[in-house]
Amino acid sequence: MLALLMTMCSPSISITTDYDKSVDFSKFRTFGFLALDENSKKFVNDIDEQRLKDGVTRELEARGWKKVEGIGDAMVGFHVIVEQKTGTTAYTNYYGGMGYGYGFGYGYYGAPGMSSTTVQQYDYLVGTVIIDIFDAETKKLAWEGVANGEIDENRKNREDNIRKDMSRMFVDFPVAKLESE
Repeated sequence: MLALLMTMCSPSISITTDYDKSVDFSKFRTFGFLALDENSKKFVNDIDEQRLKDGVTRELEARGWKKVEGIGDAMVGFHVIVEQKTGTTAYTNYYGGMGYGYGFGYGYYGAPGMSSTTVQQYDYLVGTVIIDIFDAETKKLAWEGVANGEIDENRKNREDNIRKDMSRMFVDFPVAKLESE
């Protein structure tokens, strides 16, 4: 379900980031991944977990960081939350009266208007993917990215959409991408 959130790319996904401005990001040269927590494992299959890791790896390596097995200078963790929400829609049909104008005097004449309103409730899922980067030495949070949106079950463009959303998430990362040679 995790990447279901990511299948609806760009505008429908809300992305926010924040970082600790006191952290010296230039000291990070390597990074590793933390194990996925048990709660998040309920929503993430192995393929989607790898897609997320690949997206983060691509972004951090573009900034000169090197992925290592085990503990790096920085450690990356993922958290996934899925919530069921209820929405409501209402639609009103209005059937007007017979007219307005001259007749037996100026004003309304004939039958009054009628209307009917239909109200429907529906359930939907909202998914949140949180990516945290910690300073491995101090174990303090250095950067956080959050992607949030309604889950779409269409898997057709999942891989491309995850790549695009990861790229959007890292746009304002405190370390710029290296110039291509």
